[in-house]
Amino acid sequence: MVNQQLAKPFLRWAGGKSRIANFLEEHLPPNFTNGNRYYEPFLGAGSLFFRLNPLKATLSDDNKDLIECYKAVKKRPELIARYLKKHLLNNCEDHYYKMRNKYNCSNPSIARAALFIYLNKTCFNGIWRVNKKGFFNVPYGYIESPALPSKEDLLKLSKALSRAKIIHKDYKHIVKYAEKGDFVYFDPPYPPLNGTSYFTHYTKEGFDKRNHSELASVAKILNKKGCYIMVSNADIPYIRSLYKDIFNLHELEVTRLIRSDGKRYKVQELVITNYEV
Repeated sequence: MVNQQLAKPFLRWAGGKSRIANFLEEHLPPNFTNGNRYYEPFLGAGSLFFRLNPLKATLSDDNKDLIECYKAVKKRPELIARYLKKHLLNNCEDHYYKMRNKYNCSNPSIARAALFIYLNKTCFNGIWRVNKKGFFNVPYGYIESPALPSKEDLLKLSKALSRAKIIHKDYKHIVKYAEKGDFVYFDPPYPPLNGTSYFTHYTKEGFDKRNHSELASVAKILNKKGCYIMVSNADIPYIRSLYKDIFNLHELEVTRLIRSDGKRYKVQELVITNYEV
């Protein structure tokens, strides 16, 4: 049973793992405890991190704005709560677009981190997408009462994040410090599924087929070092081909938003491990 006192994910994120956190927890390394060193280099909403509540964690993402938001929540949860309260009182279509413009023109700050949360919770389907210039461009989602994190939520989040190193760097740089017995969870942006268009532009660079092949190579290097590895990805032939010879492939069916029409579909995904469950 999930501890109700633990912090919970506070962002909506395409491909977020909150709905399958139980499945992931069932497929953890057999000897894992929250005292093991934990790495999550594609942080997103951080569903598994918050579920495990590890005492030693390194969290990273290639989305700089996302990482700045986590750092701000870690440092100034009460101030963010005050900013969010004001956004909630003023929430409407006009306010959203004014705040989106303000966000795209501002520099990292506590106020901008609060804007990140507000926009994330009120944009269309919670899709964080940027254009080639790096500007957030998702339209308003017409959410009258967005589920913004409360002051109490943010204080719990800050406490959980206080034990983590939060870094904006490429995943390859982060995991090169992982050692034997450490647990590394990779949750990269997925490739297109069954011909549908799928949002992978959380950063202006995107994440393509070559990147997935490179990630599999990094996972194999970590495997040789004795790290515990878990990878979430789409269940497509190409992804299977990257991991099938060394890793264990666990199948699951999930409901995902995988098209821009707002509809949800049941799709097959893989949880890939280098250990037996």
